[in-house]
Amino acid sequence: MAAIDVRDLRKTFKVQKNRGGLKGAFVDLFKREYSEVAAVKDISFQIPEGEICGYIGENGAGKSTTIKMLTGILVPTSGHLTVGGYVPYEEREKFVRNIGVVFGQRSQLWWDIGVVESFELLRKVYRVDEADYKKRLDELVERLELQDLLNRPVRKLSLGQRMRCELVAALLHNPSIVFLDEPTIGLDIVVKSEIRSFLKDMNREHGTTILLTTHDLQDIEALCSRVIMLDDGSIIYDGGLEELKQRWGTGREVAFQFGTATKLDRLELLTEGMPVKWTAENPLAATVWIPLELNVSDVLGRVVGQADITDIKIIETNTDDIVRSIYQSGSANKAEEANAGLPREGAGHV
Repeated sequence: MAAIDVRDLRKTFKVQKNRGGLKGAFVDLFKREYSEVAAVKDISFQIPEGEICGYIGENGAGKSTTIKMLTGILVPTSGHLTVGGYVPYEEREKFVRNIGVVFGQRSQLWWDIGVVESFELLRKVYRVDEADYKKRLDELVERLELQDLLNRPVRKLSLGQRMRCELVAALLHNPSIVFLDEPTIGLDIVVKSEIRSFLKDMNREHGTTILLTTHDLQDIEALCSRVIMLDDGSIIYDGGLEELKQRWGTGREVAFQFGTATKLDRLELLTEGMPVKWTAENPLAATVWIPLELNVSDVLGRVVGQADITDIKIIETNTDDIVRSIYQSGSANKAEEANAGLPREGAGHV
């Protein structure tokens, strides 16, 4: 069974047209004209139970509009969607007991009261049994190391501390589906790493389904085996992260450290006839770019044994670079065409 089932989902907004000049502004007071803008254009995807799926795209691509429809905040213009077996905007009271939501730039905690008091209020909102609440809270507080923060007012927490508390608030009622919208925005590297580790553990131990929207593609690489990419309200890619790298990555790099000075022209001679490109940082360090169609081992076979190598490092394609290059090069339309015939199925547990 799909935890999230979206079919031909569309959302359009009416936007007022403004006439120019003083006369136009006067006419607008009495006779307004509107145009329709489609924020989400007939998208379809299914997310199986227990999957962590990345949902990415540039600003204005339609990510937030999608999440708002999936969480029942917005009503779709057309199409079908179910989340945990419920239609979000029709069965809201039952539906919200089954989901957790974290918006990185909005808080669900009360600003001037202690953290634990916010948790207690949320327990009552979600109607969680006292014993279940205490057991769940103890587990989450220990895992996220919040013991010293429970009695502090939320306004006195750092951003990293608050985000850890936001995660607890979203998970107190043990939801089976969690929506995370920019959960690591503005956080330092250590806190980001802690949150990613927690989310992976939660997915593994409880089978929690997670839909993650983020601009930090390191979140995607750390957590997701599947990614859905959105552009101008349409899905341009839905598939495995490794397949995205293979299809849209330009190549890999291998960095060499040498024990003795090695000239660039000698390295180029060793790989003569191969479609590779060498660059040298200094006489003791050089990097070779290898296109995807060429095996790394073939290049290494030419160099190893012929140079005084002290260290070799293979640098894999970076997801951030791939996504940026797709948008900057105008390849989004090509990505959509290439993805049109792909089955949109999940990739299972992370």
